[in-house]
Formats: sequence, structure tokens, C-alpha cells
Amino acid sequence: FLDETSPATFCKMMDIPKTPENVNMGMDFSKMLFYHDTGDISPEVMDVVLYAKVLGGLKSSPETDGYKDAFYNAHMQGDQGTKGQIAEQFRYETLTEIKKHVDTFLESLEALEKKSYGKSMDEHPRLPLILRHNEFVKQTFLKVQSNLAAAGVGQMEYA
Repeated sequence: FLDETSPATFCKMMDIPKTPENVNMGMDFSKMLFYHDTGDISPEVMDVVLYAKVLGGLKSSPETDGYKDAFYNAHMQGDQGTKGQIAEQFRYETLTEIKKHVDTFLESLEALEKKSYGKSMDEHPRLPLILRHNEFVKQTFLKVQSNLAAAGVGQMEYA
């Protein structure tokens, strides 16, 4: 069964460890979403990617030390001002991380689709359902990719 009327799909980001802090930031399959009709990115994706990937990957320096803890504490205390300020400061880096994921995932979907060519539906009876699901996900990710490009996140600049 495939519900093609679903408003969103899980963002498929599986390379972020499930720590208590990441869970507190919103790491949950039901919340880390890309929206099908609009290509919008859920706030939880933005928060978790910023916290776990961008701030977690900063090299220690007097200019960067403390951002990760400050963002986490602001999130936990409901301090939208501080949280928003840090999110805006690292918005481009966050969107770039999401774009890397989207581009790579779209390449994987294409490779999977090519593997399905010539397969027998008798031997692989679920293949049509899998391909329809993958097409739904692909269309959602393409909308996210388009939105990221419109936001000025360039193609392949991180290669």
C-alpha cells in the first residue's frame, strides 16, 4: 500500500546518531520531513542538521566555541530569540548540508531505478510498488532541491 496523498516524506537522513540531545532537537522519523507539494523542509530537519552536522562539525576556536551548547540550551528553554539568531547565522551552512544529502539521495534513487530495468515482475512482485514509492520520494526531493537552488544554495559547490 502506498498513500500518494501523504503530505510529506521522511527526509531519509540516516547518518546522524540518535543521541538524547539529537532526539531533544527533534530527531524523529515522524517530524524530520520534506513536504511533497511544496518542497518545504520541516523545522526539525533544520534544527537537527544545524545542531548535529553544522555546529557539531565546527572546528574549535574562540569564534565558534559555545554555539552548539547555546543553540541546544536555547531550544530546550524555548528561547526563540537566541535560537533564531544562531540558526540565521548558520543558515547557509545548514542548507548546504541538506542540499548535499538531497543531491546524494537523488543519485541513489536514480541508481536504484536503473537496477530495476529488465527485472521480472513475477520474480519481484513488489517492484511496481517500490518504484511508485521511490517516484513519490524523488518528486518530493526534487522540489526540495529546487527550493534550495532558489535560496541560493549552489550546485556542487561542496564537491
